[in-house]
This record gives sequence, structure tokens and C-alpha cells, in this order.
Amino acid sequence: MLGFLSSFCALLLPSTSPMTVGSVTRRVALGQLAGATAAGAIGVRHAAAEEAFSTMGGLLEPFVDTQRGYKLYAPAGWNKFDVDPGVYDVKFQDIIEPETTVQVSTSPVATATSITALGELDAVGAKFAKSRNAELVTSSQREVDGSLVYVLELKGEIYHELLALSINRGKLYRVTTVTSNKKWNKRQELYKNIIASFVPKGF
Repeated sequence: MLGFLSSFCALLLPSTSPMTVGSVTRRVALGQLAGATAAGAIGVRHAAAEEAFSTMGGLLEPFVDTQRGYKLYAPAGWNKFDVDPGVYDVKFQDIIEPETTVQVSTSPVATATSITALGELDAVGAKFAKSRNAELVTSSQREVDGSLVYVLELKGEIYHELLALSINRGKLYRVTTVTSNKKWNKRQELYKNIIASFVPKGF
């Protein structure tokens, strides 16, 4: 299982965002992030249940890729780039802040039918953080129309990312939202709503 996860790491994580290791406290989210459990010296803080999706007053607009089988809400008015093979299927980039991007990519998988094939949420989050020299800030999971979605928040020396991962109908889906740490507070609600709107299912 670890070998399977390792083989996907290079694909799942873009190499343009250098990050540094940080210490993390594990908190298991139940309701309002209540309760805490120990997980050795280092663990992962789990995010609370996903909040209801919002278009944020029109800042987000629907985007559907029927060929690849997913939909989400994307930032209105951002530059849109189609297909950079091996990197993304679509990218949205802020006009003024080029480091602020939203990317979606899909890759075929032979036998896996759920993101759990990569491992449990904690294990996947820890692997991602280690491979990126990053701090895993939060991790959570939710079910969307029968598909399990892992959501990871990573913070590095320069960049902050919120990612969604899912496997459905023979595809591995990745939604990557990135901005600088300085702009994270400004962008985090937008990104959380993008991730909450993501549905990895054929249309």
C-alpha cells in the first residue's frame, strides 16, 4: 500500500511550491473540532465538517467537464488555461496574483475504486506533507454522491494549498488550490467553497 501511495505522490503534488516541515498537533474533529486524541509525537488536526457550499455572491461560477466526468464552481473572471498534459486538465489563474491558482487534473487508475486505495486519511495526509516538506494543517473527508473525497490543507514556507482527492469510475481526481501564505487569509473562504463544490462523477 505504501508503495502504491508513493508512486502517486509525484503525480498528485505539483513541484512548483517549495514547502518546509512544521510540527502539527492532532485534533480529531467531531462537530466543532471538539475532543483531542494522541497520535504519537506528531499528528494531524482534522477539519470540521464541510460547511454548506456558497457561490460567494457570484465570485464562483459553475464549471462542468463532461468528458472527464466532474463538476465544480470556479472563480469568475480568472484566466482559464486548457490542458497542460501531465500537469492539469484545466487551470484558473488570478489576473493580478499569478501565484493564486486552481487546477484540476485526472489520471486513469486500473483497479482502485475509492481514494482509500491510497491509504487511510491520516496516512495519505502524512505522506503528502512529508513529500512536500510541508505542514499538514487539516485533513477531512466527505462523501459526494457515493464517492469519498479526501481534503488536505498544506502549509509550506511560501505557499498554502487546499487539495481534494478522489477516485471514481476509473479516474483519480485532484483539485489543487494554491496561493501564497500572505494571501491565504484572503483566499481561504473562496478555496473552501471551490473544494466543497467539487463532484467527481460522470455527467
